Amino acid sequence: MAAEPRKECVLKMAQDANVRRRIGWQLACLVLVACSSSSEKPDDELDGLIISAAGRSSIKDPNRCVEGRANASRVTPRVVLVLDGSCSMSTSYPANGQASATECLDNPNGRWSALRRALVDPAAGVVPKLQHLVQFGMVVYGTQNMCPIPGEPVRPALNNLAQLEGKLPAIQPGLYTPTGPALDWVYDNLIEPKLPDSENGPQLVILATDGEPNSCGGQTRAGNRGQQVTTNYQPSIDAVKKGTAKGVTTYVISLADAAGAFHDHLQELANLGNPGAGGAAKLYEPGSPAELSADLEGLVGGAVGCDIVLDGRLTTKDACKGTVTLNGVALGCDQADGWKLIDERHIQLQGKACRQLMEKNALVQARFPCDIFVPG
Repeated sequence: MAAEPRKECVLKMAQDANVRRRIGWQLACLVLVACSSSSEKPDDELDGLIISAAGRSSIKDPNRCVEGRANASRVTPRVVLVLDGSCSMSTSYPANGQASATECLDNPNGRWSALRRALVDPAAGVVPKLQHLVQFGMVVYGTQNMCPIPGEPVRPALNNLAQLEGKLPAIQPGLYTPTGPALDWVYDNLIEPKLPDSENGPQLVILATDGEPNSCGGQTRAGNRGQQVTTNYQPSIDAVKKGTAKGVTTYVISLADAAGAFHDHLQELANLGNPGAGGAAKLYEPGSPAELSADLEGLVGGAVGCDIVLDGRLTTKDACKGTVTLNGVALGCDQADGWKLIDERHIQLQGKACRQLMEKNALVQARFPCDIFVPG
């Protein structure tokens, strides 16, 4: 009796325009059902896997081809912008030796205006460019009316430009700089817990400030007032340590002409927030609006990778037995412009392949034998 065709099952990931319009690029790597046939093996040697985005799985026979349904998605970073809303942010930028502003003013050439443009300008802002790939959240901190966050925080989400733009005032709230209490609130309220086997993407906090940190002076979000505020570095240090313990990477952008103890403090925050830098983390000190925009794009863009989460586990030692193609062209395993296995649940496109994945209508296909892929 003629042998039944061998089933070799295929993982297909497509960047579908309609999907992007509905839910953004979080599911840009949409997995479609496909199963090809050949006559290389009899029915008792079926192997392979069928994967789709339907979110269900079923195994008819563990010794035969798994006809499953699972999910796969691009890893989506979470970026929380923590913005100094003190009145000194009205200082012209660059200051060129001018004294810091003591009133909150609408200065189109000021630090606050430059920061706002770098974030939400329709043509040049980093949020309009990357909101489909990044969950943006934001707090503006100060002491005017409420402390440490006078306005409504923006919770991280994809396609969040309208929310951020609406909560980012033309003139900052003022008055002082409660950096530590604001950071502490962010790490407690806008960061997701890192759990075992979690599929959360990287979580970043970007602090942009120009003033020495102080406190609420006894004032709270309810508006209660207390003692006079004074410079205090320790709350910021303690808060960043808390964020690092939760798996957050914190970057620091200084918009001031910082020197002496204040500069050293900001460098310490940068080091604490990015322990992977081994005590030599970069403190970002842009000297102009153009440099500020470039730094923000570099930080946020660097968090947008080409990692893909699989709803299953690959055998790490044999991952290269699989075949991955991009737009019909085979990619080399462990090659600079190909793909690699990050861990048992993640693969990553690299170099030229990663850049092409960002383009419209890119199609990734991956084939893995059943003996190296376990669903679930």
